[in-house]
Amino acid sequence: MTKTDIDQTAQLADILERFMRRFKVSEATAAMEHALNGLDIQALLFINDHPGCALGDVARELQVALTTMSSSVDRLVRREMLQRERPEFNRRTVALTLTTAGRQDVRRYVDGYRDTCGAMLAALDQVKREQLVKLMGKALGSDNYTIRKS
Repeated sequence: MTKTDIDQTAQLADILERFMRRFKVSEATAAMEHALNGLDIQALLFINDHPGCALGDVARELQVALTTMSSSVDRLVRREMLQRERPEFNRRTVALTLTTAGRQDVRRYVDGYRDTCGAMLAALDQVKREQLVKLMGKALGSDNYTIRKS
């Protein structure tokens, strides 16, 4: 790695750390409204994107133990944000779906997160915004980045 690469890596690390702090504040605000932790929020987001998924699907995606995920799902069911259903085609499994309240909370969370992104993008002109979004997508390994629906 050249000196320039080391400097750029350090600069990028500092910038990403600052971004993460802003997002953590946004996430904490959403979480405090319903006493949710980060795992609960990430579970809601995943289940929103994958209605009818199984507990194991969520645990694998979030890279947590099944028992940990089960505790999170129990909390979300008690708070009436999530429901468990037994699909007719396989009564041995449990499908997870968001309740209306859960969908509303996900919407508020996503809106808050996007507001934070919008505030950061506001410092850039339109061309630089497009470049940033394209470069960030490319850095994540996706040349054809698509906007997540929620």
